[in-house]
Order: sequence, then structure tokens, then C-alpha cells
Amino acid sequence: MTAYYFVNPTESLFVRGNLAFGDSGEHGVGLMPPPPSLFAGAFRSAMLGRSLEAMSRFAREGSTGDTALDTALGTFDSRDGEQETAGAFRLTWVSLACQHGIAQGASVEAVMPLPADLVRLESTLAPLTPGEQNELLSSGQFLPRVAILRASKQEKPLAGHYLRQPGFTKYLTAETPEGSDCVEAKDLYARDPRLGIGLSTQTGTAESGLIYTTEGFAFNPPDSPFATTGFLVGMEGVDALLPESGFLRLGGDGRSASYQRVQWQPPKIPSSSITKDRRFRLILQTPGLFEHGWLPAGVVKDDTGYKLRGRDFSARLVCGAVPRREVVSGWNLLGWRPKDAQRAAPAGSVYWLEDFSGDADKLVEWVRAGLWGENADLSRRAEGYNLASLGLWP
Repeated sequence: MTAYYFVNPTESLFVRGNLAFGDSGEHGVGLMPPPPSLFAGAFRSAMLGRSLEAMSRFAREGSTGDTALDTALGTFDSRDGEQETAGAFRLTWVSLACQHGIAQGASVEAVMPLPADLVRLESTLAPLTPGEQNELLSSGQFLPRVAILRASKQEKPLAGHYLRQPGFTKYLTAETPEGSDCVEAKDLYARDPRLGIGLSTQTGTAESGLIYTTEGFAFNPPDSPFATTGFLVGMEGVDALLPESGFLRLGGDGRSASYQRVQWQPPKIPSSSITKDRRFRLILQTPGLFEHGWLPAGVVKDDTGYKLRGRDFSARLVCGAVPRREVVSGWNLLGWRPKDAQRAAPAGSVYWLEDFSGDADKLVEWVRAGLWGENADLSRRAEGYNLASLGLWP
């Protein structure tokens, strides 16, 4: 069972990006939305922090000795912090969100990154659709079709927009959302740069010339049309290990954020539509860590092209809209070392597949569990990477 929590930063949130940073006068660029591992680490720490004895034993041995906690979190190698056995804890949903009231039980709305096959123009949202490649153009494209922008006139694309939940529901059911289904980033958060001074690790005093800035994000902007803004996080395996509400240490410097359990359901499409149409789209909700670069797990090359092969289903990948790759890393707190940097397909990437055959319910089940192959990274899977939504093909 998935439990959903609305997370509201109570002060500016600092989420470091993966660009080089540290020299005098440099600017530390923030990352928004944050990677899902930020929330996985915060909530797991919150569960461990409820018992000093369990937390101390976990730091020493990689397990707590508490059956419920070990079942949820799994066990880890205390020497390097690598996960040894999988736990029931897993992120199933991470997105920006807004709340339409401050009272208990106020409705929460998810806010999604604009999918790569939608472009926000000055007057509307224009879709990208698969089309045949122009023989006069040379490209490195190796799929049979390319994503082509369909717009009635030339307009300049606008940046800094997200898709609200009603628009995302339209999008998944093969409708083109309208401009009113978007929300600007400034209505969700405001950039909050801060000045910092480098300190000597030996004396704790200021280092000469080491002045820098870091980029934070302040939520609940004063001119926002929403009562509160923050994040929506869905998790499995928490059961009674988390109270209905509480506080987290979130992001750089351990800034505080409140969390509150809410009633919410993700938008879905009927599996019967996939069986009938024999084609569908995969839309990444979180960065995808795939063995073969930007190709989703389960996609293999054969004589007919690129095929998605799963248990009791298959389909042919014919087109993709994948923005520039990201780099995912992080910090292993138990092993006290950085995590390996990995290339990732960014959230919002879209894949078009056709010639579907097999059991559509098995496809739905595979997508719900995350786009992972047989050799899934247990730690990254629990952190909420490779999450995706199924959408109908317009």
C-alpha cells in the first residue's frame, strides 16, 4: 500500500546540482525539482531517528535489530554502506505539489515537469508527434521515426512552466492540454541566492578570498495562487513507522520541512485501451538509470528494430523524445562517501511504442514497479528512480 505525504519546506531549501563548484567567487547552482533520493534519505532518516538505539546500531552494523524497521529498510554493509538485502520501503511517486487550503484534509494537487513531447508556446501547448524522417536530412537518429513539433504558427517556446494535475490527466488520455493547465515556476517557488564564506577545516575561521554564492529555493511565494506549495511523495513499506505528520531534515544544511499524510491517487489509464490500440507512451516521472544509456530497461535490439520484452508482453520502440542527459550522484551517509555518478535520462522523457502484444495488466504492473531489469540496483530502486507513467498514443 502506498502512503502519500505532502512535504512543505518551512525555510529555503538547498539542493546541490552536479556542476563543479568550490573555487573562489563561484556560484553553486541549485537543482529543482530535486532528485527522488533526497526524499528517500530524509524519510528513512526520520524513521531511524525515532529510536536512538536503533539508529546507533544501524550506524555500527547496517541493521537496527528492530524487525519492523529492518523489514522496511533492508540491511546494509556497515563497511561501505552498500545495500545487502532489499527492504519493503520504496518511493513510488515524487513531484512538486500545491495545496488548496491549510486546514486538515485540504486537497493536494501534483505538479509535473512538462513532458518532452509538449512545448509551451506563448498562446498554447503544442505537441510533438512521431513522424517519418526526411531523407534529405542527416542525423544520428536510429529509430524509425522522429518527434516533430506540430504548431499552427511560429512562436517562441517559453521556459519555466510545469503541468498541473488536470492537464497531466488529459495528457495521459491522449488529449492536448491547454495553456491554462500550466503553472509557472514562480508560483511554486522563488530562487533564493545566499552568500557564503569558506571556513578553514582546521581553525574554523574564514579563509581569505573564498566568497561564494549558493542557490536556494523559497516555497510558498507571497503572490502564489495556492495556499501552500511543496512536494508530493508516495512511499511503500512505511506502514506504522511514520506518524501522520512531523518534520524532516531536508537538503543542504539539514533545513526543516514539515510532512503530513494526505489522501491522493495518481492518474491512470485503462489497460483495455492499450490492448485495443496496441500502442502507448512511456513518460518518465523521475530520472531513468538505464544500462543502455537512454534506452529503457527491457528494450533490446533484434532484426526488426528495438523491442521491449517483458514477462507476458512485448512492444516495438519507434520514437523517443529525450532531453539532454543528467548526472545523478549523491552521498552515502552510512559509508560516509560519495555515491557513484551515473548518467540518467531526465524526468519528462517520452517513448512511443507500438505493435503491443500480450497481457496489458502485466505491462501496467511492470511500469508501476519501476522500469527496472533483472539486475536492478536495490538502493536506487528504493530511492525512486526509473518511475514512469503509461499514456495513450494520440
